[in-house]
Parts: sequence; structure tokens; C-alpha cells
Amino acid sequence: MVNHKGMAALICFILILSGCSGKAAVQNAEPKAGLPPEPITLKINNFNTAISQEDIESNIIMPVKKKYPHISFEFLDQLKGSTLQNLITAGNVPDIVFTDYPNLSGLLEFDYPQDLNEFVKAKQVALGGVNPQMIEGGKRIGTKGELYALPFYMDRMMLFYNKDLFQKFGVPYPTDDMNYDEFIALVKRMTRLDGGVQYAGMRTINLHTTGTQWGYPVIDPKTGTASLQTDSWKKALTLFNDINSIPGNEKLTNETFYKEQRLAMLQQSFSIMVGLLEGVRKSGSPLNWDIAAMPQLKDAPGVSGFYKPYYFVLSKSSKHKEAAFEAVAYLMNSKEVQLNLSKNGKMPILTDEEMIKPFGSAVEGLAGKRIEAVSKHKSADLAYSNEFDKLASPQLNTAGTNVITGKSDMNSALREAEEAANKSIAEKKK
Repeated sequence: MVNHKGMAALICFILILSGCSGKAAVQNAEPKAGLPPEPITLKINNFNTAISQEDIESNIIMPVKKKYPHISFEFLDQLKGSTLQNLITAGNVPDIVFTDYPNLSGLLEFDYPQDLNEFVKAKQVALGGVNPQMIEGGKRIGTKGELYALPFYMDRMMLFYNKDLFQKFGVPYPTDDMNYDEFIALVKRMTRLDGGVQYAGMRTINLHTTGTQWGYPVIDPKTGTASLQTDSWKKALTLFNDINSIPGNEKLTNETFYKEQRLAMLQQSFSIMVGLLEGVRKSGSPLNWDIAAMPQLKDAPGVSGFYKPYYFVLSKSSKHKEAAFEAVAYLMNSKEVQLNLSKNGKMPILTDEEMIKPFGSAVEGLAGKRIEAVSKHKSADLAYSNEFDKLASPQLNTAGTNVITGKSDMNSALREAEEAANKSIAEKKK
């Protein structure tokens, strides 16, 4: 006969030892309602991208701290020796990397990026209000639909010009709707020797930057190898050579424009050049400058000056993936954050027209400038990119230099560049 009283006492004793119920045990393992989340410090690194401590503080740390008081940041500055490779080797892997599109694919080499698709779905993060080109850029380096990056803001390649030089020589300013035939004629007019001073018409950056304006890739997405002997790159190299072979329009730098002030026009990223020009203005030696949209190809009207988006990438080995994702998703989708970026001369990635209206209004040196040119024309799609871009792009730029210096003809230069790039890619794959 079963002793029911004894059995009941035994069961009660067992329940007391286990916290009296399984439900209570689970509750004890969870944070109590009303308690703030545990403090988290996220490590962030700038990968091959110049961003100041001030920008990190004002554009990233402060907005996130306001939204999520329990999250703080440690900035591992590449410019102070904290390269991603060094950090990974030392076991100090950053939770977040901040970089631009041209350097995004380089993160694949370190097996760094976390696919963010699962987080977007789980957190129900809306992407519909974000510029679709920028979302596509975060997917472009994947091979199976991975979303490896979320955009933060955009930069854009623009044409800066010295108004005083155009006035000095009685030449009309460049316009937003020039094609390259008209533009090259303008470069020739502004390149001249006057009073013993050699004035130059235009500084390009390199061949890769020239072709990227129309989304030309250096890697074939189907083969994964360098593809430089294409009609597209021949067109870009012809254009690059036409500008850089003008006598007197050579050996130019950014300083030729803002310091020596003998360069009429300059191709450069908007935020980079504005930062330099702001420094010049504050030093007491302001330049009388303005901007226009980059020229267009006749067969690609309305496409001018490619976007250079900046992205957040999360580490697949981070212990704080969820917090890191919440932080960067907020920075991407917050209208308050994006408006502040816009006011400070950084192009917002939200498509809401209200975001671009105050563009540059907080930058004193942009007062009276033609900032409407920044958003006048559309940009080409971002070029396909993978981890071998960094092996092909330098070879392409060498080809450009060899042609404009007369060391090689176009076909030979591109063939040699492609062969050298593919040799490096093959060695890398071993």
C-alpha cells in the first residue's frame, strides 16, 4: 500500500530543491523586469578609410548612446596602428568595421563579415526607405545573397573648380550638364602658361576611378578573374589619356588646387575635398571655389559622379552581434541621425526627400556653394567587387600611367595589366 503522505512530502522536498518549479528556475535566469540591460562595449575599427575621432564621436557614438545608454564604444583607429590584420592577429577582433564600398570586398580575405540577413528578419528591420543601390552594395560582395553590410551615408565624386582662375582667363565656369567632349575642350582652354606660371586644367585621380564612374568592374563576376581588356576599360583609358596627355596638365595633386592655386578643376570625393578646403579656410587662406557635377558620356546621359557609400560590417566572431546590429541598424534608419549627417555634408542613405534638403547647412564653408549639384544626376550602379579587386586595380592604374607617359600603347598596357592581375589572383588562390 502506497504511503501518500510520505510521497507528497518527498515531492515537495524535490520541488524546494529545484526552486519549487521549473518556471521559477527559468525566470531566475532572466533579467528582472525593469532592470537596465548589462553595459556593453563595442569595438569599432576603420578599415582602409580615414575617419576622425571627432566624426566617430559625433556621428556614431553619441547617437547610439542616446538611443541605447548601455552601449559604449572603443575606437580602434587604423591611423594609429590598429589595422584589422594586426587586431585579428592579436585576438582583439573589432565587433564593427567601418569602411567604404571600394574596401568592402577586402574584408572577405579575413573571413570577417557576418551575414546580416537573419538579423534583419529577426528584428524586422525595414530596408524599404533606404537607397536600394546602397543595400545592393552590401550584397554585391556575397555569392549566395548574403547581406554583409549596412550603409550609413554616401559620398560622391564631384568636380571642384577655382572660380578665380576662370575669371582670370575669362572662361565660363563648368556646368552640371557637360559631356566629356565639351569638358576636354574646357580643360584645354584652362591649361596654359601665363606670366611664367604653368596653369593646369584638370586633375584626375587614376584610371580605376575614371571607369568606376560608370560601374566598370575589374573582376568578371562569372569567372572571378581580372577582365581589363574590355571595350569599357578601353573607353575609360582613352578618356583618361585624352585629359592627362594635354601638355602642361600633368604631375598634379590636391595641393596644386588648394595650396598652389594653379589648377582650375579637380576630380575628388565631396566630403574629402570639403574637409581639406575647410581646413584651408580656417587657416586664413581661403580658396574661391565651387562645384559642378562630373561630366557625362554621350552614351550614358544623366549618369554622373559615382556614389561612394560607407558601410558598417559586423564580425562573425563577435560576442555582441545583437547589440552591434541594433546600433548600426538604428544609425541607418534613424531620420534624426540621417538629417544630422545631411546637415554636415554627408549624403543620407534614406530616400525621403526631406533628408537631402538641409544638406551642408551646418558647414560654414558651404554657404553659397552650388551644393544642389551633388544630387542633380543619378549614379551608375556600384561596380561588382570581390576580394581580388585589390590585386587587379593597381595593375589597371599602372596601365593608365604607362599609356599617358608613353611607355606603352593602350592594348598592350591593358593586356599586360590583366595578365599580371590574374597571375597574382592564381597565386592567392593556392
